[in-house]
Parts: sequence; structure tokens; C-alpha cells
Amino acid sequence: MDVIVKKKTDRELVLQIRGEGHTLGNLIAKAAMNNPHVVFASYRIPHPLQDVMELVIEVEEGYPISKAIVEIVEDIRSSLNEFKRLIEEKL
Repeated sequence: MDVIVKKKTDRELVLQIRGEGHTLGNLIAKAAMNNPHVVFASYRIPHPLQDVMELVIEVEEGYPISKAIVEIVEDIRSSLNEFKRLIEEKL
């Protein structure tokens, strides 16, 4: 995986992620939309023959984009840890 910041403003972040596809893009975009400070989140695969995914996240004015990204990643991590705990409990 390789991450390139294509655009970063006070409210918007566009990342290009090589080596990942729909699975990670959908996971991050959906988790981002669960954040109350995120107004828009989406991903796209620009071309099916290239191993590149682009992720776009936009936050409300006055909320730091860097803080939102950290919250999104922490929410995903927490959800996965809970899922792991439930699976281990059942097995």
C-alpha cells in the first residue's frame, strides 16, 4: 500500500491509495459518513486496470480534517476489535 495526498485544504482531503480497491475504499467512506463532522465521503477506482483507489473526505467548516481522519481510523479499529472479540467468543 502506498498513500499519496493529492489535495489537502482546511475542509477537504483527497488521497490516492495504491494497492487497495473497493474493500478498503468502501470501509473508509462508510466509516467517514458515520462521523458527525463529515459532510461528504466517497471513493472511486479511476480505471479498472490500474491498482489505484482515490478517497475524498470533506468536513464541516471549522473542523480539522486531520482530526476527522484520526477519528475515522480509530472508529474502524474499534469496530474491527469488537468484531474480533465476538468471533473469538463464538469459536
